[in-house]
Amino acid sequence: MTTETETGTKTYDVIVVGGGLAGLAAGATAKRAGASVVVLEARRAGGRARTTERDGFVFNLGAHALYRGGPGMAVLQRLGVQPQGSPPPLRNYQVLADGELHTMPSGPGSLFRTTAVSLRSKVQLAKLLALLPKMDAAGRAGVSVDDWIGDFELRADGERLLRALIRIGTYGSDFGRLSAEAAILQLQQASASGVLYLDGGWAPLVAALAARVDVQRATVESVAPTPGGGIEVTTDDGSFSARSVVLAAGTPAAVRALLPEGVDTGWGDVGDPVVAACLDSGASMVPRPGYVLGLDEPLYATTQSPPARQAPPGCAVVAVIRYGVRSAELDRPQLERHRAVAGVATADVVTDRFLARMVVTGAMPLASSGGLRGRPPIALASLPGLYLAGDWVGGEGLLADASLASGQAAALAAVRNAQRCASSATLVS
Repeated sequence: MTTETETGTKTYDVIVVGGGLAGLAAGATAKRAGASVVVLEARRAGGRARTTERDGFVFNLGAHALYRGGPGMAVLQRLGVQPQGSPPPLRNYQVLADGELHTMPSGPGSLFRTTAVSLRSKVQLAKLLALLPKMDAAGRAGVSVDDWIGDFELRADGERLLRALIRIGTYGSDFGRLSAEAAILQLQQASASGVLYLDGGWAPLVAALAARVDVQRATVESVAPTPGGGIEVTTDDGSFSARSVVLAAGTPAAVRALLPEGVDTGWGDVGDPVVAACLDSGASMVPRPGYVLGLDEPLYATTQSPPARQAPPGCAVVAVIRYGVRSAELDRPQLERHRAVAGVATADVVTDRFLARMVVTGAMPLASSGGLRGRPPIALASLPGLYLAGDWVGGEGLLADASLASGQAAALAAVRNAQRCASSATLVS
């Protein structure tokens, strides 16, 4: 039950700070569990899943895909949210190597048809891909992607292709630090069930989650424990209090900025944010080939609509990304050139948007920290009643999968804590 004190402080069982995917999943999960809950968000809900409409084209913040068999989809289904979309046509995918386009291997048949790698490399990659479904990803949590790839002693052309495929799934480029566990899990998920490009971009998914919980516009300034054992959340629109608070503020730095000074989070090295330069374009035609993965450079162009419905009839939404960021002066021209390779000439562009530095993930799972399980846990041990959610939190999933899974886990822990506090208060009274 929501109450209001004499001083105007609104009191809830659970307060969620941040209205991105993690925060919305946390709020909807807590509400479904019977708690009184509010989600506080400074801007429009959605976080990095927000969309923008320009001239009838719907742009996500760069290329976005939802893994059909991932933990995120399971969370959405538990909440009664069923995303609508279509898988990309893998048969159309090309790789760019040494200035030439080749068929991208998406299975045994296309692997042996492609001219992107030599016959000896095809044999090596076929053996690796045969092992992949049963590979113990957790057993490689403390191994870097570089070291894991090195174990296979691939020829240079085969290794180049494998690295490019890992970039698609993880958005990472620092393979000397990225945990091989994350790379293996993403490759396994992609090969087992594939991904969806969502109709209308990610806006319908965000709207469906936001409809399941009270989302209020407020800028959170600080979060601190109260003498009575609760937690006070101070905003630009007054104070809120709760027995439990879920911090889903987006990045480790954003969460730290809300905590009381001197609090020891106990996180250690959480890793750097994963960033990319992105060029989103609305085209007057559907390009061919439309899907081009760079092998020599960390580039990827994908036509999200069609297959998804994000563009006017006969038109297309094309996203081009560069894994890792240099500068706008270097990156935008390179993205435009890669867009042309994918089949979109300058004259075909109706509208576009350049994101010079898009934060894809708040922090990547590090081999040195033990991979996914080495990420910060859901509970903040130094401040009871505080819980974390985000794509850099908890031991499950990567990208949107991690956001949704950690949001659910944090909410369930927060609700249990609120129930314990309520029971204790009843016994004392």
